[in-house]
Amino acid sequence: MNLLWLAAHLLVIAPGSPGEAAVVAPEPELGPATAEVLRIKRDFGKPYVDLAIDAWTDDTTARLDATRLWWVNTHEADRRKPLGRIIERLVHLRYKRLSSAAFTVVVAGDGKEFTFTVERGSDGQVHAFVPVDTADGRFIPRCRAAAATLLARHVLGMPVGIARIAVTCQDGGDSVQGQVRHREV
Repeated sequence: MNLLWLAAHLLVIAPGSPGEAAVVAPEPELGPATAEVLRIKRDFGKPYVDLAIDAWTDDTTARLDATRLWWVNTHEADRRKPLGRIIERLVHLRYKRLSSAAFTVVVAGDGKEFTFTVERGSDGQVHAFVPVDTADGRFIPRCRAAAATLLARHVLGMPVGIARIAVTCQDGGDSVQGQVRHREV
């Protein structure tokens, strides 16, 4: 395997500061996730490997116990696995509890920071909300994500970072397309 290709393939997830340690959610000791909150497709790499944000809930207390972003292998019955040490050095994940029913999942790298707010509603369903710049130029500060695609930034045809995260989301009753607004870091 060409080492340059491998390095570029890994960097597409987003290079971060090499001296900065990645913050990883503790491994939930709750068994399989209760719900897949959001599947994130990619426009690069292995077509059968996606990213997903999963959630663990407690039906007796209406609590959101944990959330996690990780790889999903669709060729292996959606088997989940952590991002791994190499990727964790390039992508910085932060999980922050906002309340008993909400977390933020922050994905930072390639000079950008994307925030997904994962919430359990009063109906017991768990959803991810994102700030969105719509295709028609509007800004929606809180849109319920239905589908997402990580789009790579390319140099000489090779993926080397995150260009943007395209999203389809629900704003009230309207389906909206755009990109997740990011913060420059």
